[in-house]
Amino acid sequence: MSQTDALPATEQHAAAEDTTHAPAACENCNTALQGHYCHACGQSAHNPLKHVGHAIEEVFESFWHLDGRIFRTLRDLLIPGRVTVNYLKGHRVGYVQPLRLFVILTLFTFFVGKLTLHVNDMTVMGIDGDSAFANATTVAQVETLRAAQVAEIQKQKGDASNGAAAFGIAMAAVNTAAAQRIAQLNEQAQAPAKGTAESAMTRASQAVTRAAEDQNATFFNIPVNGKPWHAETNPVVLPGWPQFVSNWLNRRLANGNANVARMGNNTDLYMQAILTALPGALFFLMPLFALVLRAAYIGRGIGYLEHLVVALYSHAWLMLVLLTTFLTIGITQAIGNSLLTALSYLFHMALWLTIPVYLLWMQQRVYGGRWWVTLPRYLLIGGIYFWLVVFVVMYAALAGVSS
Repeated sequence: MSQTDALPATEQHAAAEDTTHAPAACENCNTALQGHYCHACGQSAHNPLKHVGHAIEEVFESFWHLDGRIFRTLRDLLIPGRVTVNYLKGHRVGYVQPLRLFVILTLFTFFVGKLTLHVNDMTVMGIDGDSAFANATTVAQVETLRAAQVAEIQKQKGDASNGAAAFGIAMAAVNTAAAQRIAQLNEQAQAPAKGTAESAMTRASQAVTRAAEDQNATFFNIPVNGKPWHAETNPVVLPGWPQFVSNWLNRRLANGNANVARMGNNTDLYMQAILTALPGALFFLMPLFALVLRAAYIGRGIGYLEHLVVALYSHAWLMLVLLTTFLTIGITQAIGNSLLTALSYLFHMALWLTIPVYLLWMQQRVYGGRWWVTLPRYLLIGGIYFWLVVFVVMYAALAGVSS
């Protein structure tokens, strides 16, 4: 009896199918095949152009390796440090490579985040911009409230002339809401005198103009050489830096002003821009975090690339937490049940409280040592990492608005 005859019926069918579609020699290097992969060049014996099932499998395998590694990796990733320890010990074939896993999870997480995470328009002085003027019954009252809110924003801004985007957005929201209220009052009044109506409309037009002027200068309006900044006629020049760096900076500043003018006080547009820029910022964070780990465990005989593996797998788990958060937000928003929404808040709180516990457990399991020695290192790494994350988020916000 042949080995094929000894197989179950389903496996005999699969073996027959493999024999039908697999050539006797490698189509790449003509080496005689002894299995499903060429032992000389590594190419698969299956031609995806000859079989639809293999074609579909190859597409997914390029990203997820549907041979079970992705599911095994995600399963073991739930146990702090298990994947990292096994991978560093040399058990690599059973897991997805850390860089590939991190890239896939990061891109997929923020793709889902852009679909599910939406925020309402920003508020001014703790209340909605329209509501701030809702009680005003005359144009004069609207102007008085507008002036008071503008003064409050200027007070918060202080003496700095950096034109931070948040203050500019708030200013635009105030002026836009004031203009809308003035227009409403004008329609409600229906004054018989044409001159009065024209005067009200003129003031509304002026308010809109002020909003546009404030809005167009919100991202960057620092004077350069005593004159208003302009990307072409009066650009920022960085002494000692190559000219292309200054050109790049001025282009980004011009893009920021244009984007803020376009997005106005629509906070959701800013959120979407930040979510678009965050994956790239996180890729920049990985090598820095690995350097922090190397500095914290210097003298342990662990190379930089091994610390990078720890950084990648730990952040892959963080991406899973973030992905779970985005998915539950999307589900609760789609259902719209108040009880389910309240339960989702509790679930998110519990989920994010597991992060410090997971990372501490992972650090102890990967690097070993006594707990009383690990804990101070963990706090030191966590403190440095916190400021790195703050920097990355700020960079993503600026990069998202100025892209």
